Amino acid sequence: MEMIYDTHEARQIDEWAKTSGLPLEVLMERAGSEIAKQIKEHHDADERILIVCGTGNNGGDGYVIGRELIRDGYDITLHAPFGEPKTATARLHTRYAEKFGLVAEGICGQYDVIVDAVFGTGFDGARFTKSVTDLFAWVQEQQQQGARLYAVDIPSGIPTDQTSDFSGKGLKADATFCLHAFKRSAFLVKTAPFFGQLKKIDLGLPAFGGWSLYDESIEPLLTRNPYGHKGTYGTGLLIGGSETMPGSIQLATRAALRTGIGKLQVATVPSAQLGLIINAPEAMILDQTTETIQGIVTQVDVAGIGPGLSSEFTSEWIDLLLRQDIPVVLDASALIRDSYPERQAAIVVTPHIGEFARMTNQTVAEVQDDLFEQASAYAMLHQVIVVLKSHVILIAKPDGGGYVIAGASSGLAKGGSGDTLFGLITSLLGQRKHYQHLSIERLIAMGVSWYAQASKQVEQRMHPSSIVATDLIEQLGKVEG
Repeated sequence: MEMIYDTHEARQIDEWAKTSGLPLEVLMERAGSEIAKQIKEHHDADERILIVCGTGNNGGDGYVIGRELIRDGYDITLHAPFGEPKTATARLHTRYAEKFGLVAEGICGQYDVIVDAVFGTGFDGARFTKSVTDLFAWVQEQQQQGARLYAVDIPSGIPTDQTSDFSGKGLKADATFCLHAFKRSAFLVKTAPFFGQLKKIDLGLPAFGGWSLYDESIEPLLTRNPYGHKGTYGTGLLIGGSETMPGSIQLATRAALRTGIGKLQVATVPSAQLGLIINAPEAMILDQTTETIQGIVTQVDVAGIGPGLSSEFTSEWIDLLLRQDIPVVLDASALIRDSYPERQAAIVVTPHIGEFARMTNQTVAEVQDDLFEQASAYAMLHQVIVVLKSHVILIAKPDGGGYVIAGASSGLAKGGSGDTLFGLITSLLGQRKHYQHLSIERLIAMGVSWYAQASKQVEQRMHPSSIVATDLIEQLGKVEG
């Protein structure tokens, strides 16, 4: 898994390297050399390449890139619009680059490639002077004429951690070479488009920090015990559906069954029961009453409640579930708690952005601007696992860290997708006896990855606009690890 850092963590790893005997000069050498190598893999020596360097360490990376390219015969122009680097590390590499004939000069004509090494992490809007605005406008004109733009670590003008003050100004890269770790803003809705393709540059540093991009194989979820039986894979209880929304619980049920749970019981209203009998005959159908739920809840390994639910007893049923020593998944109409009891078994909440904004008394924009911090704060405060559904899916752990699952199909942006994910997660948590080697958070992350992979595979045969949740459910069984 690849780490995702905020500004503080990025500075921490630099300080760790320095105090551990790995000078920043070496890190800059590694970063610039590896970026130059990747540029050489995609561009010929006869292309005009411009490297624009700022006065910080980001600019120092640019000098290394230029030195490596000019040494191999590339046509390089290095432009330093704000003067020479001010940091000792960058100045050292500047002097060395000059030995190869790489000196700052003016810009003229059209370039094929532009390397943005102007500003790194920690950029703020106060630095948008007229000279910066003019530089950005010139680069954008070059892009309109066909130049490819590569950013070093983070596109210039883009904030690193949150986007509440982001004006929309900034360079939009075709690709960003992320040094050691991705930055949070690469996964925020306002700024993600500015990064282009994300390319991780390994600096040989250890991975530490709270958040990571989940990209591991889902193979463990697809392995069955040849000597197992339905009890091996747990018993689940789903509570949901209403007279006006009978389909939600059907989608959740079908997803749970397709995800491998051994036995599934579903408490729903009469109008939804017939559909379940027809479309999910493997499930056991129960009346959606307090008496029925009380009678069955002590016999299950997991319970999920919420999709399509519209009952005056919802709060009572949530209390009943939370008194049991089993994982409980809360979704949709069940996301109504202001607090949660202390308990050993996990509580998982699965809101979309709008629901999470309501749960935290904020606007959707406020949540989207600081997605990581918002999810972490809620998970830590309430000691729950948050599965926050946006253009990416965040899984926030009670200890403050978490996972990001990116790359799902845009076809998921429609009704029914959340019900499907809810059923999948509930099903996997019901199979904890089979997955004891995985933490609950990792099990959930693996399941969300399964969900995302299935959506991309459906997209290969139909347009995202045409994808519906039932397409995704059928694909779950066809995904390979």
